Amino acid sequence: MEHLQCDLKCLSRDILADIMARLDGSTLPSAACTCSDLRGIARNQRLWKQLCNSTWPSTALDEAQHLISSSTDGFRRFYADSYPLISNDHKDANNYFPIQPTLISPSNFALFIDVYYREKCITSSVLDGIPMETDFGQDDDTTTGLMSWVLNCPFKVVPSDINDEDIEDGDDGHDFVSLVGKADDRCNELKEGIRLSWVLLDKKRGKAGNLSSWKPLSVKKIWASNGDYILHFGCIIPVQESLQLPHNLAKCLIVARCNIEEKRGYLRWKEVSMHIEDTSGAYVNGGNSLIILNQALYCSRSNNRHAVEKGYIQFEGRKQEIIRKKKLEETLADWLCISFEVVILLILGYRILPI
Repeated sequence: MEHLQCDLKCLSRDILADIMARLDGSTLPSAACTCSDLRGIARNQRLWKQLCNSTWPSTALDEAQHLISSSTDGFRRFYADSYPLISNDHKDANNYFPIQPTLISPSNFALFIDVYYREKCITSSVLDGIPMETDFGQDDDTTTGLMSWVLNCPFKVVPSDINDEDIEDGDDGHDFVSLVGKADDRCNELKEGIRLSWVLLDKKRGKAGNLSSWKPLSVKKIWASNGDYILHFGCIIPVQESLQLPHNLAKCLIVARCNIEEKRGYLRWKEVSMHIEDTSGAYVNGGNSLIILNQALYCSRSNNRHAVEKGYIQFEGRKQEIIRKKKLEETLADWLCISFEVVILLILGYRILPI
């Protein structure tokens, strides 16, 4: 260690800063622990800003600057919160929620959305405030009533500036369409090639979290369409008991619908949206969804992407179990109704027939 410190002192601060700038976010803190010189360089916000910009190009957009840099260590904290994925560890779910639900508003949050293909960012977007799908112009007298109605309706976020956008493949030397043939092969190509980041930021508290699974959890071909595919991303969020959701779990589901046009070799994004589901498959309303999203910012994090995928599989297993029980109950109810009707018909027939 002494030899290392001696060697580092022989280097100028500019050279050390250039070396530190080439490290990733997980290596940078480890390097900062080696000596005081590197620790001081690691505190430089410009270093973390550069790292955030390279990891999430949406943070480099003009509209993102005032959202992140408002706090003294904004970019460092943004990276630390957003790089690991949200874990579904629900041991302390009731202790995650630090503020009153009545203080949560869609305007408290900002969204940073980035879509990648083969490690190259193909589209980015920043949303200041969560846009509700039912947003539309209203006068001041109806705003309160409209917001109350929205918060009690099923929740869905649809960022319009990403939807219906053409992405031309082949810029990186690969022809997307020529790499794939059958629909199953295209599904595999999309699952291996497409990555999505959906970072939620609490603007007031500077707390952030990545709601995406980074890698698609599932990819399906829509057979009734002409080259459309559905990709699912997301995370499993442990929720507090007061929300009364089955298994105290919620799924933040990010749905991306794209179209592969064979003739021109374009990948067209038709829609990207996000909503919250419980284990019964029902959409959670706007008010509870905002509470769950805020709670996601305080959940445990993990760099183990396989563990995150395992949590998603377990959630789907619970969902299928609830669906099977519901179908069984409906079947039993149908049989009881049929049996009751048969008994009534037999009784009526017995009374009508002559003795």
